[in-house]
Amino acid sequence: MFNFLRSLFSKKQTESSQAPSEISDDSNEAQISPIAVTYDGNGIALSFEGEMKQSISWTDIDLIAIRIEDEFFPFPYWYVGNKENLLRIPNDAVGGDSLFFDGFSQFIAGYKSDATFKVIIEASSAIEGSFIVWSDDNAQSA
Repeated sequence: MFNFLRSLFSKKQTESSQAPSEISDDSNEAQISPIAVTYDGNGIALSFEGEMKQSISWTDIDLIAIRIEDEFFPFPYWYVGNKENLLRIPNDAVGGDSLFFDGFSQFIAGYKSDATFKVIIEASSAIEGSFIVWSDDNAQSA
């Protein structure tokens, strides 16, 4: 949604006499996040500009939450982990879409549910707040 709004407000009016080959569009370069996430059967790895910074195994995850933070405009971050090791993943991280839906659905028991996706939809339309997407009993006692 934010990429759509960004592109909507950043589109420049072009004159009809201008040929398409003369139009420069660097918006794709500007939208690629320096943060990437990958996952496999062991867990999740978070990297910044290609350098691995933090990781967590699937068995250590007891909380998945979304927090809308306001640096320049409201932007969602995913918090994944536990009280000792919490990954902060921007919504636009490279590989994020795959992790947030396929990865969590495959490796987190109980994640793939109507209730989970309702929370994600609620968070995606919010301009502020924190939303617990999934948690287990360990997160409740932390």
